[in-house]
This record gives sequence, structure tokens and C-alpha cells, in this order.
Amino acid sequence: MSPTLVIAGHWTGGDPAYPSTLAALNACADGFSARKPDWNIRLVPFGAGVAFTEALAQAQATGWAPIVVPIHEESTFDAGQRTLDAFDGGLTPLIEGAHSIDVDCGFGFLSALSNVDLSDGPDLEDRLRRALDIARAAIAGRDVVVAASSMRPLLGLSSVLALGVDLEARTSQNRQLTSMLTRVLSTKAKRNLLASPMGDEAAPTNWGTAPGSGAAGGIGAIVGALGGRIVPTGQFLRAICDLDSALADANLVIVAEPRLHSPSLADASLDVITDVAGLYALPVVALGSESSLAAHERAQWGLHGQFLTEGALTLGEAGERIARTWAR
Repeated sequence: MSPTLVIAGHWTGGDPAYPSTLAALNACADGFSARKPDWNIRLVPFGAGVAFTEALAQAQATGWAPIVVPIHEESTFDAGQRTLDAFDGGLTPLIEGAHSIDVDCGFGFLSALSNVDLSDGPDLEDRLRRALDIARAAIAGRDVVVAASSMRPLLGLSSVLALGVDLEARTSQNRQLTSMLTRVLSTKAKRNLLASPMGDEAAPTNWGTAPGSGAAGGIGAIVGALGGRIVPTGQFLRAICDLDSALADANLVIVAEPRLHSPSLADASLDVITDVAGLYALPVVALGSESSLAAHERAQWGLHGQFLTEGALTLGEAGERIARTWAR
């Protein structure tokens, strides 16, 4: 039986750049095959943004309407409109987002669902409560899922409102806004809604402080308050891509993660892949553009080695060199 290589991960922001995650993974696979033509190779897009939509397409996941909220999106209104379109099409909205640069607290999303103006004003709290009531009624009995590519909450010291994407403290805080959100989002849900890798948990007393509530500009908090679900992106992709089965018969794993350092790794799904690889005692090589990981840190992440392009090598060349070193 021929040995098997699994290449999983993403190449968003990698150097050199590739037009898509699959294009990057294919380039690495071609280079590996040039050196080891007898190996079987399986590609698994795994990550946020483009990689997320490519993963769903490759897995032929049906019934979902993937809605990706880029980290630079200033308003979540478009995500709300696309959620309504998904409902009209009989699909389940699947909203993926991470730690946004600008956080509108999901107000644009909720405004689209409720048709209530949530611009700043003295009666914003009353309008926000009314919008939540209208949206709950509108989506009653329907499923809405947020794939949280950051598990940071909307509110609190480590929240997306308190920290920027570089994990540095934001220079300005709107205390009136956070106090108002704490009050409005404090209604306890009637059923267990927050999905976790360990199974259902008791619904939080405040959706603004729930893990993943800050994802996609705060849509996570709004979806939780409306009765939807928050699921870590890595765990969702693990299930939808059947990652466990993909690695069960593998002999080697390459994980594509361009920036192997903080703060990028704080919200990466790399640990999900290495955790599954660890179940089968597989060697894992990280493929990146740059890294600040010391040897003991790589071990903590479940990595047995790393290969860096440093912007000088193509992924084809990287794949060939990894084959030469790790596939003897």
C-alpha cells in the first residue's frame, strides 16, 4: 500500500501569494509528488475566509449558505441581508468571521433582520431591545450558526471591543455602549445554545461575554441572543471535512499556516489539526512564510518540524524539500 500525505490548512496572507487555498495546497502537493511520486496526497482546506468556503465546497456540504465576514468589514449589515436571502432560499445561514478590525457589535446584522434603525442616539437601548424581539420572532424555528474563527467575547477585558486584532489595547472605549450591551444581552436563554468541542454547555447569563460572541464584528453575540448557535470554526471544519477519517490512514501531515507566531496563532485552527494528528501519532510539519516559534513552542503546538518559504521559495519548492527530508 502506498503511503499517504495529508496537506491541510490555508495560505491566506502567505508569501509568495497564491490565488486560493487550494491553489497553494496543490502547488505544495505537486512539489512533493515530484520527489515522491508513489505517495497518495489528500488536500484539506482548513481555515477562515477563503479556506472556509473552499472547505465546504470540497466537502460537498449541502443545505448551508456560507456567509464570510472579512476582518476589515466595517458593518455587518450585508451579512444580515445575506442571512435573509439564505432563509428565502431554504438554506441555513452559516456565518464565519474572526476578530474584526472594526466592531459594530452586530448592530448592522440585527438592523437588516429587524428593519430597525440602530444608529447612535439617546433611545438606542430601547431600539436594540425592540430589534431583538422582532428578529427572534422572524427567525423562530430556524437555525442560524456562527462559525467563530475567534473565540474572543464581545465584552470584557479580553474582548474584541477591548483589544485590536494585534491584541494591543484599543485606544478608546465607549463605556456607555458596553454598559448598555451588558444590560441588553443579559437575558438568559431558555435552552443550551452554545456549542463547544466538549458538548453542550449551560447557556451563558450574558451573550456578550460568551466565547465566540465577538466573532464577525459581534454577530456571534447577536445570534446567540436570538437563539442561534456559536461553533468554533476549527471544530466545525473538523466535522464537515471528516478530518479524523482523512488522517486515520495518513503517514505524514503538512499544515499550511503562513504566520507561525503571535498574534496570528491565537485565532488559528492549527491546533485542531495537530490534535487529530496526535491521536494517530503522526509526524506534523508546519509550512509557513515566517515563524517566531522556538523548538519547545513548536512541540507545544504539536509540531515536529517546520519549513519556511520566507518569501523566497515557491510552495512547489517547499513541497519538494519537505519530501526529501520527511518522506524517506
